[in-house]
Amino acid sequence: MHKKLALFSALVTLGMMLVLIMGGTVTKTDSGDGCGTDWPLCHGKLIPTNPSVETMIEYSHRVVSGIEGLLIIALTIWTFAVVKNRYDVKVFAFLAFIFMLIQSIIGAGAVIWQQSDAILALHFGISLVSFASLLILTILLFEGERVHRAVSERLKVHLYGLTIYTMVVVYTGAYVRHLGATYACVGWPICDQNVWTFESYVQMGHRIMAGLLVFYTLYVLYLARRETNRLVETGMWASLFFILLQVGTGAWIVLGGHATYVPLLHAFLITCYFGIISYLAYHAYRSQKQTTEAARQQSI
Repeated sequence: MHKKLALFSALVTLGMMLVLIMGGTVTKTDSGDGCGTDWPLCHGKLIPTNPSVETMIEYSHRVVSGIEGLLIIALTIWTFAVVKNRYDVKVFAFLAFIFMLIQSIIGAGAVIWQQSDAILALHFGISLVSFASLLILTILLFEGERVHRAVSERLKVHLYGLTIYTMVVVYTGAYVRHLGATYACVGWPICDQNVWTFESYVQMGHRIMAGLLVFYTLYVLYLARRETNRLVETGMWASLFFILLQVGTGAWIVLGGHATYVPLLHAFLITCYFGIISYLAYHAYRSQKQTTEAARQQSI
């Protein structure tokens, strides 16, 4: 089904992954003000002259984000033009565009109006939703009209819950970064210090929520194994792999992983995890819908 479109969608999905990683680099290196308070210009110029390292990091992020935005617009138009009988494919193309637009507005607002840490933390999560929409769109385009085995109501509900809870955990992690609370706690996994600050509580709260996310992932994997649903089970095993590595990199950061690539790896792993979970949640919805529709056709 539309092989060229599917390949283009895969390319755009990888591009959004690059945008997420570059955005993480901006946050990690405190380069958000690298272009001053100008947007979309950088220090009042289209191309900055004699730029600092921070300016180059922020400017390159803007350029790549702008190119990615144009690619998403092209993908959305192409999808609506050639895909005639797949409402779900069009929905995810539209969602990728809308959330890309929202994250661009928040990013511009962060430069112009110097928004609060609580608002800035939304930026990564919204970009993550755009990435997940692109990933699901790509998978649907490659799958075509394949019919899948139905997922039980119980498993479906927990896949929905896992997706929503992951967004909450992602937001708390982004808030930790923007608040500057990454090293607010001494020790891991418990904060081992006598004096607790607001940043310490935020950091510890994120750790607890991340730990609960691991156990929730294990529980959903258990449900998938009981149901012997191979697709969901395989996806949950992959999710468990990514979330365990993600927790490991989180500990690495706290215990001395000061190199820039460590938090970027942390962001990459949660992006992969969320993409898989989001797809499984939608798979649970559409598999039940396919089964219901097939039963209705047989009864006619």
